[in-house]
Amino acid sequence: MGVAWCENCSSEVDAETNESNGFTCCTQCGKILDDNVFSTDPTFSKTAGGASQVDGNFVPESGISASVGRGTRGGRIFGLQVDSHEKTINKGKYEISQVADRLGIRPREDITGAAHRLYKLAVQRNFTRGRRTQQVAGACLYIVCRQESRPYMLIDFSDVVQTNVYVLGAVFLQLCRLLRLEQHPLISKPIDPSLFIHRFADKLNLGRRMHAVANTALRLGASM
Repeated sequence: MGVAWCENCSSEVDAETNESNGFTCCTQCGKILDDNVFSTDPTFSKTAGGASQVDGNFVPESGISASVGRGTRGGRIFGLQVDSHEKTINKGKYEISQVADRLGIRPREDITGAAHRLYKLAVQRNFTRGRRTQQVAGACLYIVCRQESRPYMLIDFSDVVQTNVYVLGAVFLQLCRLLRLEQHPLISKPIDPSLFIHRFADKLNLGRRMHAVANTALRLGASM
């Protein structure tokens, strides 16, 4: 028994809900006020073999259910259901792994795991709405690389995710503000250029001279 507005009586009246038939009616005039009432109690039906089974489906923590059932009222069938939140999380994890593989980031599992945790925080705060998944995933991975002092620049990530470096930079800064990382010393301080010297020297195919050239470059950078 509850209170509801009845147009026929033009007043608030006591309303009675009949869960078995799925409607709520006025106790004064009998007018049906709502015919979309669903019971939260489990219902059962008979299988072809005569056994009883629970109608509906079970949705696990993963947000995916593959079971199928038929309700006793309305003939509705509940099939495969995928939670949109879980789908977004899994898509972000996939994109982070793809970017990390293309850049050859190591140790892969540790870096991508940390980036995925940042991505889940971004999803929880609705940061992914209106933004490409690749951009948010790349920004999360770049933050972790900055924190772990990995020799990767923002333009490396923009090349992989095929996004303008200024657009990706804006997403990075907005994500830092969202996560309150803008004052973090690892984010606010300038990048140490020595992190990139060995990486770039290795790409020059200098052979045995690579270490000598890299060390000379390091001393030049330290003297500036």
